[in-house]
Amino acid sequence: MKTPKGKNICLTFHSHPEKDFALRWKIQLHFPGGATAETMLPITACDGNGAPVKSGVFEFAGQRLAVSDGRSELRYADFVKGKHEKSVWLYRDGMKPVPGGLTFE
Repeated sequence: MKTPKGKNICLTFHSHPEKDFALRWKIQLHFPGGATAETMLPITACDGNGAPVKSGVFEFAGQRLAVSDGRSELRYADFVKGKHEKSVWLYRDGMKPVPGGLTFE
């Protein structure tokens, strides 16, 4: 599996609604054009106020990915391997875990 050359793809995930905007989150998974199985896919993560997530764990595609200063990454082959896993969560110290899902912007 690989993405078309010259065409970038971005998947956007949003948290389930929370009254407290600090608990909300938005995470984007970026597929650069021409990405192959070994390509590391950049991930960006921000809270409901638009600030980068300082520290946390993003559970996605059967993986638990460390988030630091609003950034993480996932190997394309690991995305393909776990693409049918349904669990999407963000865990942050001192905050309750918040689930989310794929959205369209």
